[in-house]
Amino acid sequence: MPQRFPDSLDTRPREYEHHRLMRILALLPSASCRALERAFPADQFVGREPATGAVLAAIASVRDGLCDVLVVDPGALSDDAFQALLPLLSPTRVPVLLYTSLTPAAARRVVRAAELGVHELVFRDAEDAPHVLAQKLASLYQPSAPAQLLSRAAPRFRRFPEALQTTSVTLFGSGPLPRWVEELAEASGCARRSVDRWMERVGIDGAAMLLDTARLARVWEPLVERRLSTAEVARHCGYVRQRLFISHARRIVGVSPSEMAETLSRREFSERLAKALIPE
Repeated sequence: MPQRFPDSLDTRPREYEHHRLMRILALLPSASCRALERAFPADQFVGREPATGAVLAAIASVRDGLCDVLVVDPGALSDDAFQALLPLLSPTRVPVLLYTSLTPAAARRVVRAAELGVHELVFRDAEDAPHVLAQKLASLYQPSAPAQLLSRAAPRFRRFPEALQTTSVTLFGSGPLPRWVEELAEASGCARRSVDRWMERVGIDGAAMLLDTARLARVWEPLVERRLSTAEVARHCGYVRQRLFISHARRIVGVSPSEMAETLSRREFSERLAKALIPE
């Protein structure tokens, strides 16, 4: 029988209380497994290897209801193993945490996975402290706003050149965000005009809107679920000024930060972000 999360890491909102018992199937390299094991007791794990045979066994485990969540490094899998994994990435199968070192190859697979379902994302060695991993796994049962927005944007990202695709995927982790489009362009190795042309080509409402919606997506958890003040959330999410945060919220999702909890559900908030980013 799997064990409870350690009390010191139990940072989840109350709605996750009934998911405290969790059997974890981890298809990860050994270093990533060790990081994950720092967040969870060893006997919560029902598998720990990224080999093709382990993926085939994982499919059987999911089918037979032997695990509750899947943690996978898509970049660590062979082509055959990743292809075999794809059926598990449907949202109707099992909640999935993508836990990977960001490389162009891994970014392509993150985008492919996000096209198939809403999956949480953690970057190896950058944002994988034990409490972050515990929080991300808890979020699998009610996906975060960044995960939902990435899933909606993924079919567009898939058409980007490799470097721009990789840079765009980084926006949906929890690391620092570029402040200006020029920084995004520089990180992708593309000229600013080239970035703008790619955004227009794939149906995204500009690189500035991509940055704005990715940043605003991060506010839901601290603002609505943890009930931090507007000023605290603005600082936490990298807004230069509180009034800029308020302005972005009103422009993009139609309500001020102080109204979000009473006006929107997480899904409605995410839908408004997606409509602003990808106007139909």
